[in-house]
Amino acid sequence: MDSSTSTIAEELSLSLKSWPTRNLDIESLPFLISRINEQRGGFRNVSEEGLEDEIRALNAGQLEPESETNEQQEEDSPDPKSRREALVAAREEIIKQIVQAQMESAYALDFVSVLLSKYTPKQAEVSISPFLKQNVPTGSIGTEVVQLSQIPDKQIRDDELVSTGWKLQSLNAVADSLLRSAIKLEKEMSQEAKYWEQVLAVKEKGWSVCRLPREKHILGVRYGFAEAAPDFRDRGLAALRRAENGDIELDLGIRASEPRVLRVQVQLSGKTIASSGSIDQISGDHKSIEASILQARNDIFDEELHHELYREARNLTNRGVRCIGDTIVISQEDDMQITIGLVPRENGISEEPETTMAPSLASMIAIALRILLSHAHRQNLNRRSQPPPPLTERRPPRPIYSILRPILAHLQHHSVQKSTQSFLQQIIGIFSKAGLVLDIKESTNSFDLSAISKAAITSGAPLASTLVSSLSAPLHSSTALNLPSASALASACITLHTRTHVYGTEYKATIDSSLPNSTLSSLPQESHFASVEELETHVLHLLMVDLVDTLERSEGVRRWKAENAHLGTLMSSGEGKKGGKGLTVIVARGRLEIKWTSLGERGSGGSHVWRVDGIEDKEMKDLYDVMRDL
Repeated sequence: MDSSTSTIAEELSLSLKSWPTRNLDIESLPFLISRINEQRGGFRNVSEEGLEDEIRALNAGQLEPESETNEQQEEDSPDPKSRREALVAAREEIIKQIVQAQMESAYALDFVSVLLSKYTPKQAEVSISPFLKQNVPTGSIGTEVVQLSQIPDKQIRDDELVSTGWKLQSLNAVADSLLRSAIKLEKEMSQEAKYWEQVLAVKEKGWSVCRLPREKHILGVRYGFAEAAPDFRDRGLAALRRAENGDIELDLGIRASEPRVLRVQVQLSGKTIASSGSIDQISGDHKSIEASILQARNDIFDEELHHELYREARNLTNRGVRCIGDTIVISQEDDMQITIGLVPRENGISEEPETTMAPSLASMIAIALRILLSHAHRQNLNRRSQPPPPLTERRPPRPIYSILRPILAHLQHHSVQKSTQSFLQQIIGIFSKAGLVLDIKESTNSFDLSAISKAAITSGAPLASTLVSSLSAPLHSSTALNLPSASALASACITLHTRTHVYGTEYKATIDSSLPNSTLSSLPQESHFASVEELETHVLHLLMVDLVDTLERSEGVRRWKAENAHLGTLMSSGEGKKGGKGLTVIVARGRLEIKWTSLGERGSGGSHVWRVDGIEDKEMKDLYDVMRDL
């Protein structure tokens, strides 16, 4: 029994697992569809022959069973936490799609119910939502069966032909548009290349090309001067815009007035005798961009020059400078005046009036003014290169340039030198009529253009800086006049020195006499004067004293002795029947006169005069002939 019982126990096996329950979800159709989509990629790749082949391969052991594949997938599956999160996310997505489907079905039900409310209102109101009942009246939407019109075949063919024609026309229009675009692009490329070639040419000429501050996409050229006044420095920037033909157009912006140039005129008795024109005036429509830039630079330079001259002229009223409107008037001697003003560019070029000035004084003044302004710009650069002064609360004022003062000094020096030469020539003419030798020994002038050029070449300094230094430096000139008492054995001359600077003119006269025991030797060898009239009076006095010494040393019928050389009086004692006589020498402007009187006889005497106008008393005699007749 024991053996039978053990045999039954070994053959009988009991399972303690619960009976498997049927999972309806796995057998549901949606689950099967999703499973097929996941495993097979859709129903397109599933066929009956394919499934039978897979079953035969599985039975033959060529494919792994699905359980092993599922176990491998379970082994590769993530941890429970990640799976839970994925399930929650999937659940939310499914709920969202269910809600969306429910809303769409509700909208469709409402639409159909409102549509049916026109025909069966009572049945339709049962399925209409409460919100739609309150806001949309029943029967507001209706339906109608419309039968499509029958289009004949000919009309269809015509429509097809029309459609084909429109397509061909559109294709032709597109082709023409592309062709026009290609031509326009080629033209634009040539114009752009031409523009950039000219920009490069402007750059190679040394002009500064940059972007405009307010138009970053536009190039500009800086033609002004960096050291100019702020008002003119900011205006010295112009835009380089491209014209329709590709050339560069210089856009100077909005200007308050038309371009103007500086003009200097010399007037005598109200009539213009000399006038300066503009520099590098360019006319015509074929001027280059470089010429336009140069012309704009000259215009703004002349405007700044006039502005600085006007500032300086207001402080020079004591030098005969007046400001009348925009014109600066400089009064000179002999009813001559110089006017400086800005005129339109078209009026800046004028034919030079008939004048004996060669070269024109007006042109020389205009060139000198421009050179001095350029020198002021260079001084501003040197000043900016130095360490700046300490900061103060008040901004230092902009200095007034010294441009007009050197010109006034040169004009004054030229006037004084001309007056002195005229005075000496007049005296020489009078003395030559009296038979006396009086000539100019030498005349020197510190301002000589040829000497300045040679000095610049010798020193290696720039000619412009050397010229400016000479223009700003004090002017020196001297004239030596040989006196009548000069001879081969002894010299006697008067040297007139003139020194002119920006504040006025200084005059000096020196005496050089080697005659022993002469009155000139006892006089001061150097004398200073404040005006040219005092200098001329001193020269006349020295000529009178020298003439008295000359008559005292001359050999004649009578023996003369100087009584007072400074008064021009001589005395002679009588010889034989001739009695004593007194002689007075007078040297004045425009005449030389001698007067004689007989001593002891009242009312007896006479005089002889030599004038500059050529009218002499009595007959034509020289001084020695008159002296012999006495």
